[in-house]
Amino acid sequence: MEMKILVCTHGRFGEELIRSTEMIGGKLKNITAVSLLEDMSMDDYYVAVKEELDERSVYLCLTDLFGGTPCNTLLNLSRDYNIEILCGVNLPMLLEASSSCGFGTVEDLKKHLMEVYAMNGFDVLEKMKGNTYGN
Repeated sequence: MEMKILVCTHGRFGEELIRSTEMIGGKLKNITAVSLLEDMSMDDYYVAVKEELDERSVYLCLTDLFGGTPCNTLLNLSRDYNIEILCGVNLPMLLEASSSCGFGTVEDLKKHLMEVYAMNGFDVLEKMKGNTYGN
């Protein structure tokens, strides 16, 4: 099965993450975004996400907020499609996903991205104390 990445977020956050990732790492393939826009109902969003899915692929779905409409929509669709879901999508996570997609299983990628996620939140000034960087 082909692995694909689907970024599902409130507003155009996912689309902009993809654009930023492409700015840094080049054109992406097998990565798309489905944006929940202000004028969309939950049913509209469900249909939009479902249109991106096919039964011949496995998906790693990255969402912004646990319990929000994008995440809940993916939870509902996980009954019928082969998808894994991670929340808390950010630029380092998407950069890593884009460069690692296709190496191993979706479970391997999911585990790896959780490690990347954990490494990218820290106090920069605290980390740099005692370092001569910038001095």
